[in-house]
Amino acid sequence: MYDFVCPQDHQPLTLAEKGAALVSAAGARYPVRDGIPDFVAAAGHEDPPEGNQQFYRTRAQEYDLGNSVMFRMLQSEEEPVREDLADTLKLASGARVLEIGCGTCRDTVHLLRRNATVYAGDLSQEMLAIGKQRLSEANADLNRVRLFRADAMSLPFPDGFFDAAFHFGGLNLFPDIAASLAEMARVVKIGGRVVAGDEGVGSWLAQTEFAKILKNSNPLFTYAAPLDKVPVNARDVTCRWVLQGSFYLISFEVGQGEPQLDLDVEFPGWRGGSHRTRYFGRLEGVSPQLRDSVVKQAATEGLSISAWLEKTLHKATGTK
Repeated sequence: MYDFVCPQDHQPLTLAEKGAALVSAAGARYPVRDGIPDFVAAAGHEDPPEGNQQFYRTRAQEYDLGNSVMFRMLQSEEEPVREDLADTLKLASGARVLEIGCGTCRDTVHLLRRNATVYAGDLSQEMLAIGKQRLSEANADLNRVRLFRADAMSLPFPDGFFDAAFHFGGLNLFPDIAASLAEMARVVKIGGRVVAGDEGVGSWLAQTEFAKILKNSNPLFTYAAPLDKVPVNARDVTCRWVLQGSFYLISFEVGQGEPQLDLDVEFPGWRGGSHRTRYFGRLEGVSPQLRDSVVKQAATEGLSISAWLEKTLHKATGTK
């Protein structure tokens, strides 16, 4: 159903029980309610052990009103800001986009304007129900929307399934921000973009009355942009602040593994060597006097320390 896979083992799912559930070969069962697959209500419990479901259940009805108040408070127009957020993804027509933490689909509407297919998920069934109604009232093309309930740290999609992933407005409350960003990067193809943001007043504003007033009303504004939680395979990482500097927005492209170095480029100068010899070829320490002698002898012969040591050690050990 809609290319969902089991979030536990990433294996395909089969629609069963006359469309009432998705079932994996290993026996995991995920109910489908009102057309929305539920990947949280599994293994006999409704909510994840460390989730924020209760928080959002109580806020679902007031969420939209709170959003409108926030934009007015920050003297910002909601439509242009959300259009700007969607533009950050740099979507091509026909792109497939993950929106995690979609809430009541206020951003989903803007993503759909890019002629994208949007898989919009949230932890709260109540939020999704309101979001489904919003999409219908906005005359959105529901053939390009896939709503689902899931935990951001355990997404029901195969590796590299999406062209981009987006989240805005809940990252600070995720139990494990690093795991969530890594999971978003996992399901985005190499070269695709991940954009995520939340409350967090920019550090240059920390001592202003503006910041103190916001933090007094909502402690979430005390959070800093979690750049240390960005996965190691992120490339072209940027962070900017929107809404008068009160929300951070982290963007990056998905790469493969850690950045790579050419370990064998030789360094000029008296020390010489390369990253390979300096990092992987370190020897046991010697006395300062002996080190000074080596430096002087290498200089006398017109060699770098690395070249002199290699020459001398090869001669002493009979190796080449």
